[in-house]
Amino acid sequence: MDKLKQNLAVVLQYGFWIGCGCVLLGSLAVWWMSTSRLDSENSRQVSTINADVGKVQTLRSSLSDQPNEISHEKMQTLIDTRMGEVVDAWTKIYQDQLGILTWPEELKESYIDEFRYVRDETTGQLDKKRRKLPFEVYVEHNNPQHEVAPTIRASYARYIGDVLGDIAAIAQAEWTADFAAAPGGGMDGGMGMDMGMDMGMGMATTRRDVSITGVEKGPLVKWSSGSQDAVLSDLFPWRGKRPSTLEVYYSQENLWILKQLLQIVSSVNGKARMPFEAKIREIKQLRIGKSVKLEGIGTIAKPGEGMKAAGGMGGMDGMDMGDMGMDMGMDMGMDMGDMSSMGGGMDVELPDPGDNRYVDTLNQPILADALRSALTSKTPGDAPIAVAKRIPVMMSLQIDQRYVPALIAACGSAPLMVEVKQARILPKSSSGAMAGGDMGMGGGDMGMDMGMDMGGGMGGGMGGGGMAAKGTDEFPLDVTVEIYGLIHLYNPPDEEALGVQQVTQDTPIIENGALPAPSATTPVAPGTATTAPGTTAPDTTVPGTATPDATGTGTPGTPAAPGTTAPGTTAPVPDAGTAPDGAPVGAPTATTPAAPTALATPN
Repeated sequence: MDKLKQNLAVVLQYGFWIGCGCVLLGSLAVWWMSTSRLDSENSRQVSTINADVGKVQTLRSSLSDQPNEISHEKMQTLIDTRMGEVVDAWTKIYQDQLGILTWPEELKESYIDEFRYVRDETTGQLDKKRRKLPFEVYVEHNNPQHEVAPTIRASYARYIGDVLGDIAAIAQAEWTADFAAAPGGGMDGGMGMDMGMDMGMGMATTRRDVSITGVEKGPLVKWSSGSQDAVLSDLFPWRGKRPSTLEVYYSQENLWILKQLLQIVSSVNGKARMPFEAKIREIKQLRIGKSVKLEGIGTIAKPGEGMKAAGGMGGMDGMDMGDMGMDMGMDMGMDMGDMSSMGGGMDVELPDPGDNRYVDTLNQPILADALRSALTSKTPGDAPIAVAKRIPVMMSLQIDQRYVPALIAACGSAPLMVEVKQARILPKSSSGAMAGGDMGMGGGDMGMDMGMDMGGGMGGGMGGGGMAAKGTDEFPLDVTVEIYGLIHLYNPPDEEALGVQQVTQDTPIIENGALPAPSATTPVAPGTATTAPGTTAPDTTVPGTATPDATGTGTPGTPAAPGTTAPGTTAPVPDAGTAPDGAPVGAPTATTPAAPTALATPN
């Protein structure tokens, strides 16, 4: 017992250290037990993951390519569905245009059929199931075998001279130009100068046909003879001779488009019956095809760039021979196709009338040969032109500025829709030709309507829209608006023309909604004038005025509405609800509207 007490005393003396040893040994035992369990669990999980990875690798090695055939099948189904939707929409638009683009009933049915249908190569009979569209594919330039009988073409020429008055009546305007007059002829040498001078008493007198109630009689919309002569020179340059078959086709296209432009004027004027009720009061210029320049559309020049000094004539750089296009009505009504019979064995090949008439997806003019190639190539890059030919148009109108949005809306809702690229707002006394320092001497017509009143000075002003003799303005809210746009003439639907089957992984991706340039597009021939005769390019400035600098681009294809800032500029556009000088609507003012402002939309 005593020994036990001695041992317990020793334990009590060293109990702390003995307890620490026991705790250490117990902790080591617990740690070993825990780590052993974790190691086993970790080994089990690693084995499971490695097994799953092995399964994935085995599955991947069994597949040759990705995506697999199932993915290809589903993707092809989506492509076929979308292509079907495109072709259906294309077919609908084409069928709708067939009801609009009809040949004149005034001609004989047999004459019309010669232009509408394809002649079978084997039987020689017209196949009324095949339309001659696009006609560039079926009618070659300078190919006698493709020429329609001369009597039919002469009959068509007479038809145009008879129908122009009815076409002008669409906009309740009066046609006064003489279609039969040969280009370049007449007392003014074809310069189209409508001086408005009455030499009866040695001075000009302003004549007005006024009824007993004081209401002025006359057409609802003014359209000067000079402007109409410019239209004739622009649309029917073959006047004075028999047109070729291609010229007949292009002339008929011009008539269709001219009717549509005048219908737009009529729709904006609505139920107006008297000149003072009209929203659009005057047609200043109408241009179609190669005379319209869309290159650089939607841009605004820096201040002063349009005022290059030219022998002291600031801002007259538009008078250079390149812009004049050397087209001063020099043909004098001569039929160049018959010059070979004038002796000397002269063989003159006329230029293709389709050259530079249409534009590609970059708004660049294309030659007729490039157009024909694009219409038949069936490659993805040429698909936009294979679907529709794009023809530029231009309208210069005197309009009440409050109805500019209605004019743009009418362009977009027209049956033959005008895709507005740019709308330029100019002072009423200006026109596109004068505002940019371009006298508009192209196309055989200067388009100058001086309207001189020798009794009261320059009462008519330049462009027919100036101040009255006493310094008052009858329509202070009027401005000159120039509309630049595109009209699409759709070709017969052809699924192969989309070139979808030729698309590969190397085909360039279309970015930002921009279409690739057609592969068959050929640059414009050197020396070819692309500036619209009688107009100025939309990127010019008015001499003596400051135009805001372009700093960016706006929403593609959407014209800015009056009262908003033009896309890419910091300059405010005149509000449609205020007078040009900022006065409230309806406040009479004789102040000339502000400097020209452009409602610009980029390409």
